[in-house]
Amino acid sequence: MGAEFPHHAYSSTCSVCGAQGVFTRAKRAIRETYDCSGCGATLRYRVQADAILSLFPGPGATSLVALAREPRFARLVIFEPGVAGPFRRIFQGLPHYMKSFYWSDLRSGDMRDGVSNQDLMALSMADATVDLVITSDIFEHIRHPLRGFAEIARILTPGGAHVFTIPMAVPLVPHTTKRVAVDGPEDVHLLPEVYHGDGKGGRSLVYNDFGLDLLDDLAALGTPTTIHRYNVTERPVNAGMALVSIKRPAG
Repeated sequence: MGAEFPHHAYSSTCSVCGAQGVFTRAKRAIRETYDCSGCGATLRYRVQADAILSLFPGPGATSLVALAREPRFARLVIFEPGVAGPFRRIFQGLPHYMKSFYWSDLRSGDMRDGVSNQDLMALSMADATVDLVITSDIFEHIRHPLRGFAEIARILTPGGAHVFTIPMAVPLVPHTTKRVAVDGPEDVHLLPEVYHGDGKGGRSLVYNDFGLDLLDDLAALGTPTTIHRYNVTERPVNAGMALVSIKRPAG
């Protein structure tokens, strides 16, 4: 499988679980492969983990597993919308870790099966109460993404971070392409429909293909954003990137 791709493997340490090994490309989508044999994390999650480690360095913490044992990190209020992905097994024991899903028939803050319902365009959390938000390929599915980013900015503490991934073309394109018009109550499809899995066996519609203009929008919300690239030298692996927004202190 992996042998059909050029530069299809590299040796490294997983930034999620700390396992050392060879990471092999087995899919065409670079960010969705190079699975870790220890925890199953793909490149998309490892680049996010790498970004989190750079934000919250701890003595000897070279993986999220090690970082989660650090008392300073354990005191953080962490919000990770969604129910899939490898971070949940690591963070679920932390005292201030929250996950969520979105059910349209519930209000934000309601519970279902022990999981909080949260509409990212209208979160139930109070202002400036969350230190770290992690979202993995979620915002392309939000009907009005800037409302969602504004809500993230609202709940972050000053200096708090939003570490996230969204599908972005490489090389990066300058402008966002709107796939669906949302000016009225009904979706109007401008381009062929694209769906991704929602983590619970369903499908989620893609509303936007984001470009670099998103960084200007996030800066205007008070959360200047940088692109964190994975620190592996193999060129295909460098397609892995996460975005890191930091909330500016008031004043």
